[in-house]
Amino acid sequence: MGCGLYIPRLRIKREEFQKTWGYFAPRWLEEKSVAGFDEDSITMGVEAASNALRNTSCEAAALDAVLFATTSPPYAEKQNASTIATALGCKSNIASLDVTSSTRCGLSALLSGFDFVSSGRGDECLVVASDSPSGDPVAPLDHQFGAAAAAAIVKRNQSSCSVESTFSVTTESLGERFRRDGQDHVSTVDVGRYYEMLSGDAVKSCVNGLIGRLNRSPQDYDFFSLHGFDDPKATELSRKLGFEDNKVVPTLVSNKIGDIGAAAALLGLSRILELASTKQHIALCSYGSGGADALSIAVENELKPLRGLGFESYMERKEYIDYATYLKLRKFSRGS
Repeated sequence: MGCGLYIPRLRIKREEFQKTWGYFAPRWLEEKSVAGFDEDSITMGVEAASNALRNTSCEAAALDAVLFATTSPPYAEKQNASTIATALGCKSNIASLDVTSSTRCGLSALLSGFDFVSSGRGDECLVVASDSPSGDPVAPLDHQFGAAAAAAIVKRNQSSCSVESTFSVTTESLGERFRRDGQDHVSTVDVGRYYEMLSGDAVKSCVNGLIGRLNRSPQDYDFFSLHGFDDPKATELSRKLGFEDNKVVPTLVSNKIGDIGAAAALLGLSRILELASTKQHIALCSYGSGGADALSIAVENELKPLRGLGFESYMERKEYIDYATYLKLRKFSRGS
Protein backbone atom coordinates (compact mmCIF):
# COMPACT_ATOMS: atom_id res chain seq x y z
CA MET A 1 0.00 0.00 0.00
CA GLY A 2 1.16 3.49 -0.82
CA CYS A 3 -0.39 6.89 -0.12
CA GLY A 4 -0.53 10.41 -1.46
CA LEU A 5 -2.16 13.59 -0.23
CA TYR A 6 -3.13 17.08 -1.28
CA ILE A 7 -3.69 20.22 0.80
CA PRO A 8 -4.82 23.48 -0.85
CA ARG A 9 -2.30 26.29 -0.61
CA LEU A 10 -4.89 28.86 0.55
CA ARG A 11 -5.20 29.39 4.32
CA ILE A 12 -7.19 31.65 6.60
CA LYS A 13 -6.15 32.57 10.13
CA ARG A 14 -8.41 32.69 13.18
CA GLU A 15 -7.82 36.45 13.40
CA GLU A 16 -9.82 36.98 10.21
CA PHE A 17 -12.91 35.43 11.83
CA GLN A 18 -12.33 37.38 15.03
CA LYS A 19 -12.24 40.68 13.10
CA THR A 20 -15.63 39.91 11.53
CA TRP A 21 -17.49 37.95 14.20
CA GLY A 22 -15.62 38.87 17.35
CA TYR A 23 -14.69 35.25 18.03
CA PHE A 24 -13.37 32.05 16.48
CA ALA A 25 -15.09 28.93 17.81
CA PRO A 26 -12.39 26.19 17.76
CA ARG A 27 -9.80 27.02 20.41
CA TRP A 28 -7.55 24.23 19.10
CA LEU A 29 -7.15 25.78 15.65
CA GLU A 30 -4.98 28.73 14.57
CA GLU A 31 -5.54 28.52 10.81
CA LYS A 32 -7.21 26.23 8.28
CA SER A 33 -6.97 25.27 4.62
CA VAL A 34 -9.47 26.61 2.09
CA ALA A 35 -10.37 25.20 -1.32
CA GLY A 36 -9.67 27.62 -4.17
CA PHE A 37 -12.04 28.84 -6.90
CA ASP A 38 -11.11 25.89 -9.12
CA GLU A 39 -11.00 23.26 -6.36
CA ASP A 40 -13.61 20.85 -5.07
CA SER A 41 -13.55 17.32 -3.67
CA ILE A 42 -13.03 15.83 -7.15
CA THR A 43 -10.14 18.06 -8.23
CA MET A 44 -8.42 17.69 -4.84
CA GLY A 45 -8.97 13.93 -5.03
CA VAL A 46 -7.35 13.76 -8.46
CA GLU A 47 -4.27 15.58 -7.11
CA ALA A 48 -3.99 13.24 -4.13
CA ALA A 49 -4.46 10.18 -6.35
CA SER A 50 -1.81 11.42 -8.80
CA ASN A 51 0.61 11.83 -5.91
CA ALA A 52 -0.19 8.32 -4.65
CA LEU A 53 0.55 6.91 -8.11
CA ARG A 54 3.86 8.77 -8.25
CA ASN A 55 4.86 7.72 -4.74
CA THR A 56 4.26 4.06 -5.55
CA SER A 57 5.45 4.09 -9.18
CA CYS A 58 2.07 2.70 -10.23
CA GLU A 59 0.26 3.31 -13.50
CA ALA A 60 -3.36 4.44 -13.58
CA ALA A 61 -3.97 1.99 -16.43
CA ALA A 62 -3.16 -0.92 -14.07
CA LEU A 63 -5.91 -0.04 -11.59
CA ASP A 64 -8.91 -2.35 -11.33
CA ALA A 65 -11.09 -0.13 -9.13
CA VAL A 66 -11.48 3.47 -7.99
CA LEU A 67 -13.37 4.16 -4.75
CA PHE A 68 -14.18 7.74 -3.80
CA ALA A 69 -15.19 8.88 -0.32
CA THR A 70 -16.54 12.34 0.50
CA THR A 71 -19.35 14.15 2.31
CA SER A 72 -19.18 17.05 -0.17
CA PRO A 73 -19.58 15.50 -3.64
CA PRO A 74 -19.91 18.02 -6.49
CA TYR A 75 -22.65 15.82 -7.94
CA ALA A 76 -25.56 14.57 -5.86
CA GLU A 77 -26.67 12.33 -8.72
CA LYS A 78 -23.87 11.32 -11.09
CA GLN A 79 -21.00 9.16 -10.02
CA ASN A 80 -17.96 11.12 -8.90
CA ALA A 81 -15.53 8.16 -8.83
CA SER A 82 -15.90 7.68 -12.59
CA THR A 83 -14.87 11.32 -13.14
CA ILE A 84 -11.72 10.75 -11.08
CA ALA A 85 -10.95 7.53 -12.96
CA THR A 86 -11.31 9.32 -16.30
CA ALA A 87 -9.15 12.24 -15.20
CA LEU A 88 -6.39 9.85 -14.15
CA GLY A 89 -6.48 7.94 -17.44
CA CYS A 90 -7.78 4.64 -16.07
CA LYS A 91 -8.97 1.88 -18.39
CA SER A 92 -12.71 1.55 -19.08
CA ASN A 93 -13.14 -1.98 -17.67
CA ILE A 94 -12.73 -0.79 -14.10
CA ALA A 95 -14.98 -0.89 -11.05
CA SER A 96 -15.96 2.42 -9.44
CA LEU A 97 -17.88 3.37 -6.34
CA ASP A 98 -18.88 6.50 -4.39
CA VAL A 99 -18.96 6.22 -0.59
CA THR A 100 -20.57 9.11 1.29
CA SER A 101 -23.05 10.34 3.94
CA SER A 102 -20.70 10.14 6.95
CA THR A 103 -17.25 11.40 7.89
CA ARG A 104 -16.27 7.78 8.65
CA CYS A 105 -16.63 6.95 4.93
CA GLY A 106 -12.94 7.55 4.20
CA LEU A 107 -11.78 4.60 6.29
CA SER A 108 -14.88 2.61 5.28
CA ALA A 109 -13.84 3.02 1.63
CA LEU A 110 -10.31 1.88 2.44
CA LEU A 111 -11.68 -1.26 4.11
CA SER A 112 -13.80 -1.86 1.00
CA GLY A 113 -10.65 -1.51 -1.10
CA PHE A 114 -8.94 -4.22 0.93
CA ASP A 115 -12.03 -6.41 0.51
CA PHE A 116 -11.98 -5.81 -3.26
CA VAL A 117 -8.44 -7.09 -3.79
CA SER A 118 -8.65 -9.90 -1.23
CA SER A 119 -11.81 -11.22 -2.90
CA GLY A 120 -9.97 -11.65 -6.19
CA ARG A 121 -12.06 -9.13 -8.14
CA GLY A 122 -8.90 -7.23 -9.00
CA ASP A 123 -5.22 -6.79 -8.17
CA GLU A 124 -4.97 -3.03 -7.62
CA CYS A 125 -7.49 -0.61 -6.12
CA LEU A 126 -7.29 3.16 -5.67
CA VAL A 127 -9.12 4.64 -2.68
CA VAL A 128 -9.56 8.42 -2.66
CA ALA A 129 -10.94 10.45 0.25
CA SER A 130 -11.48 14.15 -0.33
CA ASP A 131 -13.63 16.66 1.50
CA SER A 132 -14.45 20.33 1.87
CA PRO A 133 -17.40 20.48 4.30
CA SER A 134 -19.36 23.72 4.51
CA GLY A 135 -21.30 25.29 7.37
CA ASP A 136 -23.64 28.24 7.63
CA PRO A 137 -21.37 31.33 7.83
CA VAL A 138 -23.38 32.71 10.77
CA ALA A 139 -22.91 29.49 12.75
CA PRO A 140 -19.73 28.56 14.66
CA LEU A 141 -19.57 25.11 13.05
CA ASP A 142 -18.23 26.60 9.81
CA HIS A 143 -15.20 28.03 11.62
CA GLN A 144 -13.55 24.61 11.92
CA PHE A 145 -14.09 23.25 8.39
CA GLY A 146 -11.02 22.86 6.20
CA ALA A 147 -10.26 21.15 2.89
CA ALA A 148 -7.87 18.37 1.85
CA ALA A 149 -7.60 15.00 0.13
CA ALA A 150 -5.67 11.75 0.50
CA ALA A 151 -5.43 8.57 -1.52
CA ALA A 152 -4.18 5.02 -1.01
CA ILE A 153 -3.29 2.33 -3.51
CA VAL A 154 -4.10 -1.17 -2.30
CA LYS A 155 -2.54 -4.21 -3.99
CA ARG A 156 -3.43 -7.86 -3.52
CA ASN A 157 0.11 -9.10 -2.91
CA GLN A 158 1.56 -5.96 -1.39
CA SER A 159 4.87 -6.17 0.43
CA SER A 160 4.91 -2.70 1.96
CA CYS A 161 2.08 -3.15 4.49
CA SER A 162 -0.09 -5.97 5.72
CA VAL A 163 -3.59 -5.69 7.12
CA GLU A 164 -3.72 -7.57 10.41
CA SER A 165 -7.36 -7.10 11.37
CA THR A 166 -10.40 -4.83 11.10
CA PHE A 167 -13.38 -4.10 13.30
CA SER A 168 -16.58 -2.07 12.87
CA VAL A 169 -19.35 -0.82 15.15
CA THR A 170 -22.72 0.55 14.02
CA THR A 171 -24.67 3.09 16.09
CA GLU A 172 -27.56 5.51 15.66
CA SER A 173 -28.04 8.77 17.53
CA LEU A 174 -29.66 12.18 17.48
CA GLY A 175 -27.69 15.38 17.43
CA GLU A 176 -24.69 14.36 15.35
CA ARG A 177 -23.67 16.54 12.43
CA PHE A 178 -25.91 16.06 9.42
CA ARG A 179 -26.97 17.62 6.12
CA ARG A 180 -30.49 16.99 4.85
CA ASP A 181 -31.32 16.45 1.18
CA GLY A 182 -31.19 19.76 -0.69
CA GLN A 183 -29.21 21.57 2.00
CA ASP A 184 -25.75 22.99 1.34
CA HIS A 185 -24.54 23.42 4.91
CA VAL A 186 -23.74 20.92 7.63
CA SER A 187 -25.79 21.27 10.81
CA THR A 188 -25.67 19.85 14.31
CA VAL A 189 -27.96 19.74 17.35
CA ASP A 190 -26.42 20.89 20.60
CA VAL A 191 -26.61 17.74 22.72
CA GLY A 192 -22.91 17.65 23.53
CA ARG A 193 -22.79 15.35 26.54
CA TYR A 194 -25.05 12.77 24.90
CA TYR A 195 -23.01 12.88 21.69
CA GLU A 196 -19.72 12.56 23.57
CA MET A 197 -20.99 9.57 25.52
CA LEU A 198 -22.29 7.76 22.44
CA SER A 199 -19.27 8.48 20.23
CA GLY A 200 -16.86 7.61 23.02
CA ASP A 201 -18.59 4.28 23.65
CA ALA A 202 -18.56 3.45 19.93
CA VAL A 203 -14.85 4.20 19.59
CA LYS A 204 -13.95 2.25 22.73
CA SER A 205 -15.93 -0.77 21.53
CA CYS A 206 -14.39 -0.57 18.07
CA VAL A 207 -10.76 -0.16 19.16
CA ASN A 208 -10.99 -2.70 21.97
CA GLY A 209 -12.63 -5.13 19.56
CA LEU A 210 -9.80 -4.63 17.08
CA ILE A 211 -6.90 -5.15 19.47
CA GLY A 212 -8.82 -7.91 21.27
CA ARG A 213 -8.99 -9.92 18.04
CA LEU A 214 -5.19 -9.75 17.88
CA ASN A 215 -4.68 -10.43 21.60
CA ARG A 216 -2.82 -7.15 21.89
CA SER A 217 -2.76 -4.07 24.08
CA PRO A 218 -2.26 -0.37 23.21
CA GLN A 219 1.39 -0.75 24.21
CA ASP A 220 1.92 -3.05 21.21
CA TYR A 221 1.31 -0.19 18.75
CA ASP A 222 3.75 2.47 17.57
CA PHE A 223 1.06 4.83 16.22
CA PHE A 224 -2.62 5.31 16.98
CA SER A 225 -4.70 7.53 14.70
CA LEU A 226 -8.21 8.58 15.78
CA HIS A 227 -10.40 10.77 13.58
CA GLY A 228 -13.92 12.15 13.74
CA PHE A 229 -13.10 14.44 16.68
CA ASP A 230 -11.14 17.63 17.16
CA ASP A 231 -7.55 17.00 18.24
CA PRO A 232 -7.98 17.70 21.98
CA LYS A 233 -10.93 15.28 22.18
CA ALA A 234 -9.08 12.69 20.10
CA THR A 235 -6.09 12.93 22.44
CA GLU A 236 -8.27 12.65 25.53
CA LEU A 237 -10.15 9.64 24.19
CA SER A 238 -6.90 7.98 23.10
CA ARG A 239 -5.56 8.31 26.64
CA LYS A 240 -8.68 6.64 28.00
CA LEU A 241 -8.07 3.78 25.60
CA GLY A 242 -4.53 3.41 26.94
CA PHE A 243 -2.49 4.97 24.13
CA GLU A 244 0.39 7.23 25.11
CA ASP A 245 0.52 10.78 23.73
CA ASN A 246 3.75 10.15 21.79
CA LYS A 247 1.87 7.54 19.72
CA VAL A 248 -1.05 9.86 19.03
CA VAL A 249 0.32 13.40 18.58
CA PRO A 250 2.25 12.66 15.31
CA THR A 251 -1.00 11.40 13.72
CA LEU A 252 -3.05 14.56 14.40
CA VAL A 253 -3.73 16.76 11.38
CA SER A 254 -6.89 18.78 12.09
CA ASN A 255 -5.09 21.23 14.40
CA LYS A 256 -3.02 22.31 11.38
CA ILE A 257 -5.61 22.51 8.57
CA GLY A 258 -9.04 22.20 10.20
CA ASP A 259 -11.77 19.58 10.14
CA ILE A 260 -11.41 17.83 6.77
CA GLY A 261 -14.27 15.38 7.25
CA ALA A 262 -14.01 12.15 5.28
CA ALA A 263 -10.42 12.86 4.22
CA ALA A 264 -9.04 12.88 7.77
CA ALA A 265 -8.45 9.15 8.26
CA LEU A 266 -6.55 8.61 5.01
CA LEU A 267 -4.60 11.83 5.37
CA GLY A 268 -3.66 10.80 8.91
CA LEU A 269 -2.55 7.40 7.59
CA SER A 270 -0.50 9.05 4.84
CA ARG A 271 1.16 11.23 7.47
CA ILE A 272 1.96 8.18 9.63
CA LEU A 273 3.48 6.23 6.73
CA GLU A 274 5.88 9.12 6.15
CA LEU A 275 7.14 8.63 9.72
CA ALA A 276 6.82 4.88 10.25
CA SER A 277 9.69 2.41 10.09
CA THR A 278 9.82 -1.25 9.17
CA LYS A 279 8.13 -3.66 11.59
CA GLN A 280 6.09 -0.95 13.28
CA HIS A 281 2.37 -1.36 13.94
CA ILE A 282 -0.38 1.19 13.27
CA ALA A 283 -3.94 1.28 14.59
CA LEU A 284 -6.53 3.58 13.02
CA CYS A 285 -10.07 4.38 14.03
CA SER A 286 -12.53 6.71 12.34
CA TYR A 287 -15.83 7.77 13.88
CA GLY A 288 -18.76 9.40 12.13
CA SER A 289 -22.52 9.25 11.99
CA GLY A 290 -23.44 5.58 11.84
CA GLY A 291 -20.59 4.25 13.95
CA ALA A 292 -16.87 3.57 13.75
CA ASP A 293 -14.33 1.53 11.77
CA ALA A 294 -10.89 0.40 12.95
CA LEU A 295 -7.90 -1.07 11.17
CA SER A 296 -4.59 -2.60 12.26
CA ILE A 297 -1.61 -2.42 9.89
CA ALA A 298 1.92 -3.81 10.07
CA VAL A 299 4.60 -1.88 8.14
CA GLU A 300 6.81 -4.26 6.17
CA ASN A 301 8.82 -1.67 4.24
CA GLU A 302 9.21 2.08 4.64
CA LEU A 303 6.92 4.18 2.47
CA LYS A 304 8.49 7.60 2.11
CA PRO A 305 6.86 10.07 -0.31
CA LEU A 306 8.77 11.57 -3.20
CA ARG A 307 10.37 14.92 -2.51
CA GLY A 308 7.80 17.69 -2.44
CA LEU A 309 4.79 15.39 -2.17
CA GLY A 310 4.69 14.81 1.58
CA PHE A 311 2.68 16.35 4.40
CA GLU A 312 5.34 18.83 5.50
CA SER A 313 5.91 20.02 1.93
CA TYR A 314 2.23 20.85 1.54
CA MET A 315 2.17 22.54 4.93
CA GLU A 316 4.89 24.92 3.75
CA ARG A 317 2.92 25.97 0.67
CA LYS A 318 0.73 28.74 2.05
CA GLU A 319 -1.06 31.81 0.80
CA TYR A 320 -3.20 33.64 3.35
CA ILE A 321 -6.54 35.19 2.44
CA ASP A 322 -8.88 37.61 4.21
CA TYR A 323 -12.43 36.84 5.32
CA ALA A 324 -14.09 38.58 2.34
CA THR A 325 -12.12 36.36 -0.04
CA TYR A 326 -13.06 33.35 2.08
CA LEU A 327 -16.77 34.15 1.64
CA LYS A 328 -16.34 34.43 -2.12
CA LEU A 329 -14.44 31.15 -2.31
CA ARG A 330 -17.08 29.38 -0.22
CA LYS A 331 -19.78 30.96 -2.44
CA PHE A 332 -21.60 32.31 0.61
CA SER A 333 -22.23 35.56 -1.23
CA ARG A 334 -24.58 33.63 -3.57
CA GLY A 335 -26.38 32.04 -0.66
CA SER A 336 -25.38 28.56 -1.84
